[in-house]
Amino acid sequence: MEKSKILMVVMIIFLASCQKIDRSTIIEEYNVNSFTRDYTVQTSHWQVGTDDESGIYYYYEFRENNLTQFIYDHGIMQAFLITNNANLTPLPFDDFWMEGDYRWTEQVTCEFRPGYVTFILKYNDHATNPPYYVYDFRVRFLW
Repeated sequence: MEKSKILMVVMIIFLASCQKIDRSTIIEEYNVNSFTRDYTVQTSHWQVGTDDESGIYYYYEFRENNLTQFIYDHGIMQAFLITNNANLTPLPFDDFWMEGDYRWTEQVTCEFRPGYVTFILKYNDHATNPPYYVYDFRVRFLW
């Protein structure tokens, strides 16, 4: 008898906690602000970075005055590589290259901090030859 009373109390507590929530009364308000910038990195712009334990890489940093500390702390960034026919490819992006029998991969990524947007290229062979393509990027900031 005692076990049935305990079971009944547990069932009452369980059923009372399973009330249906009326989601139509939940109201969330969002005020979204954003800005979008296109950046082009010419072949001569890339600089060599040597502070990565895995080897050298290439980077180019743009000054972005609209990227404030507030946006950095409370926002998000969406970065894209603009490829043929204006297709947007999300970063990070990995690609595979071949020249004759030689093969390598390239990783393209983006970082940001207040006031700056930095694009980074890493090659799996850590080649010392600078990139020979012009890279176009689109970055969108939302907060």
